[in-house]
Amino acid sequence: LGEVIISYPQAVKQAKEQGHSVEQELALLIIHGILHLLGYDHEQPEEGKRMRGREEELLGKYLL
Repeated sequence: LGEVIISYPQAVKQAKEQGHSVEQELALLIIHGILHLLGYDHEQPEEGKRMRGREEELLGKYLL
């Protein structure tokens, strides 16, 4: 499908900005990247809503 490449320093920065752990940010970035590889997008509002919903579902499942 492709690759998901994450900049750890950027993930640390984003985690601080969002007020959550680096682990949570990395999980979000990995899930977000994989969803893009599977065809999800967020260019249009409805697509973004669908993608965010799937991210939340997966984060809830794997971050328990």
